[in-house]
Amino acid sequence: MKVLRKLLGLTTAALFMGITTHAVLSDVSAEEAKQTAAWSLPDEEQNLLNVTNGDVLGERGKDGVWEYHLYTTDGYIEMANGELVWVFGYTHAKDSFRNVGEVTTKEQAAELLEPVKVPSDPVHLFVGEKVRITLHNTGMHCAAEHSGINHVAHTIHFHGLDLTPSVDGVPSLPVDPVLEHKSFTYEITPQYEGSFMGHCHVDSFNHILAGMYFPIIIHQDRSKTAYGYKYDRDYTLFFSELSSTANEQLQEVGVVHGIQDWKADYFLINGRTFTDNLYNPRSVINDPRSRIVAYEDETVLLRLMAIGADHVFSIHPHGYHMEVVALDGRKLKSTYDKDTICIASGERIDVLVRIPHFASQRKCLSCNLGAGITIMHDHNLRGMVSTGKYPMGALTIFDVRSKAKAAQPEAPVKTEGRPYNPLEH
Repeated sequence: MKVLRKLLGLTTAALFMGITTHAVLSDVSAEEAKQTAAWSLPDEEQNLLNVTNGDVLGERGKDGVWEYHLYTTDGYIEMANGELVWVFGYTHAKDSFRNVGEVTTKEQAAELLEPVKVPSDPVHLFVGEKVRITLHNTGMHCAAEHSGINHVAHTIHFHGLDLTPSVDGVPSLPVDPVLEHKSFTYEITPQYEGSFMGHCHVDSFNHILAGMYFPIIIHQDRSKTAYGYKYDRDYTLFFSELSSTANEQLQEVGVVHGIQDWKADYFLINGRTFTDNLYNPRSVINDPRSRIVAYEDETVLLRLMAIGADHVFSIHPHGYHMEVVALDGRKLKSTYDKDTICIASGERIDVLVRIPHFASQRKCLSCNLGAGITIMHDHNLRGMVSTGKYPMGALTIFDVRSKAKAAQPEAPVKTEGRPYNPLEH
């Protein structure tokens, strides 16, 4: 099944640390894409589009089982400072998770597969619905010829799911890892809804930190509910750390020198860093998956997850408290409020943010006077510094809008040659 993935245009602006500027986005939220196309879709696809925010889904086999085909490969991702960092991870066929057969060359990978991302695209599953996830190991295509990283095996560990050893993804316990140009199919039936993750369990330190991880979201049904709580919008924020130096060593020789001294030089939200150049298309806030857009009176579900070497992210939103409703894919018997949440590698924390009604207020959340833009960032301040620069790390924004205002136009509006600024209207 195909759902719309092309996103229309949005605009945003932010006021941060005394710097006021404008950011024009080329993409919009999946919510707006959904509104554009939902009228023409069958009920089943409308509901799937609604609950998965237009993400790519698997396809149904002839027996009704969901089927996903994941391919391992390598490539480069661009950081907000313009650096290209070599990574390897999971990807899939262009615009789908279909089976495109054996991929053995760099040319075939470029023609048939999506470029590698960190983290890889989310996999959406449903409680009680069987799924087959086939892992295809395509090998490395951008590593040095004699690097020891060539020809390595991979697995998928479904982190947090209750599974038998045969599909747990730990090498040779009891199933061997997937060798280069081989494949293996994991058959699972999710038992619990919640926020989980997938990652490689071969040489875990190097493979995971080089980029081999992705979110797994398991839904109870086709409605916008999680653990019995209704929500209007949801965002998955995957916090991670990356060492371009270590990755370069893997690429060149296949070994990280002084692995005990591994040190991150990037701290990421969904594979991006913030930067004070708000025009930058690679900044976190210019990513519709990571910029939290909401309207007053709405409830936003945030699925927080983290992976890394040793950094503990301390997530702090300005202007809101977060209601913690689930930990590691299990509903809490009693919720509790936090304005700062520490999340370590492997953890998942699901929170609700309830946006107040601002009808009698005005201007900005920072002044407690109404809708506007506030920030959410890593309060373990090491995570706000990447490549020695601040602020360049794990920071995003709440872009909260008043329902009293007219809907944003599909194309940027310019006033006297300047981009449209929602704070001025």
